[in-house]
Amino acid sequence: MAKKHILVTNDDGISAHGIKVLEESLAGTGDYRITVVAPSDQQSASSHSLTLTVPLRVIEMGEDHFAVTGTPTDTVLVAVEKILKNDPPDFILSGINHGPNMGEDVTYSGTVAAAMEGAILGIPSYAFSLAKWHPTDFSGAAAVVERWLPDILRFPLEKGSLLNINIPEGPPESVQGLRVVRLGSRVYHDVITDQIDPRGRPYLWIGGHGPTWNNDPGTDYNAVQAGYVALTPLNIDLTHEKLLRTMRELERHGAPLAEKDSRG
Repeated sequence: MAKKHILVTNDDGISAHGIKVLEESLAGTGDYRITVVAPSDQQSASSHSLTLTVPLRVIEMGEDHFAVTGTPTDTVLVAVEKILKNDPPDFILSGINHGPNMGEDVTYSGTVAAAMEGAILGIPSYAFSLAKWHPTDFSGAAAVVERWLPDILRFPLEKGSLLNINIPEGPPESVQGLRVVRLGSRVYHDVITDQIDPRGRPYLWIGGHGPTWNNDPGTDYNAVQAGYVALTPLNIDLTHEKLLRTMRELERHGAPLAEKDSRG
């Protein structure tokens, strides 16, 4: 049986430790063909941005390894539509990100955006993150990929969906299991800080003191805090279905805008 082809990408750049751990963990199973296509440099918090104003370049980094001078979204698009056009991947794995991508932060995440682009292109896609700021121990994450990835990949994703995966930092024995959970919610404090440059001119810095999280049961944050890998299915379709139904009363039909609204 032919090995499944996996495209590995990220947002931390092709030289990041996390993507090397992901590739090595996949290679260690002997079950997959792997192609690595990643941004040439750090692209964290780039979200689902696409480069339209400057040219992109593809840099060969070795056999089946390529760097793209663009965002994670650019990278996946170039990989699928150009580099792997005649050898498309069966799956796209983005990560392992250096830090969590939980709750509302998925809207900023380049890691998640890479998986989102894969889903838009019709390829089952997964975003992996190590859920600690400035992580150092990727051994548990490596064990999760080696042991549980086959089960995760066997579970079919619906069209227009992707899977967001947050893994607690630590050795393999510290990981308690898998939980399927919804996105949590975070609160940022002092997001904008005032600074003074060496010439005495004021400037602003986005970063602050980092987020605190609502530790609600059934959320990604709650699962990770308990030592579990958090699996959160996401939709590309952002439509609020309940509000869509309740807003029907705002519809107007057959009344040209130039005419006075009978309700007005």
